[in-house]
Amino acid sequence: MPQLEITTFPSQIFWLVVSFLMLYLIMSRIIIPRISFVIKKRETEIKNNVHIAEQIYGDTKIINDEFEKIKKETQEEARTIINNLKEITNKKIIENTELLKKNLEKILEISEKKISQKKDKALKSITSISLLLSKEIIKKISNKKINTKSLNTIIKRNSKVKIN
Repeated sequence: MPQLEITTFPSQIFWLVVSFLMLYLIMSRIIIPRISFVIKKRETEIKNNVHIAEQIYGDTKIINDEFEKIKKETQEEARTIINNLKEITNKKIIENTELLKKNLEKILEISEKKISQKKDKALKSITSISLLLSKEIIKKISNKKINTKSLNTIIKRNSKVKIN
């Protein structure tokens, strides 16, 4: 086997050392600094992004707090407006109800007076009709002359209404 020949060992060791040195130099001077630069750049970018995210989170928290505060104020204003409108509406309803009651009472009073007048008129007409009817009945039954005053007095007593 040619790999195990001792005569080729020094040359193999030389090239091994040279290749490892070259590889080491390339790695230490070119590749590792570039990798470390990229890693540092990523770390700073991540830190900046985290910092920006924290600022944005803080800003959104402030905005949300302001929004909630404005929302509560708006709700309170709406409640007060609604309560004021309810009170005004209730007052108007009460006023209109009272006005309507007064108007209805006036109409009822007027209607009662009209009913009373018509009742009196009807009773008077009933009395006069009773007088006429009574005269006719007595005439037909007895064929005698009727005393209108006494008949009128009897009918008045029974109906308790004046005849004009």
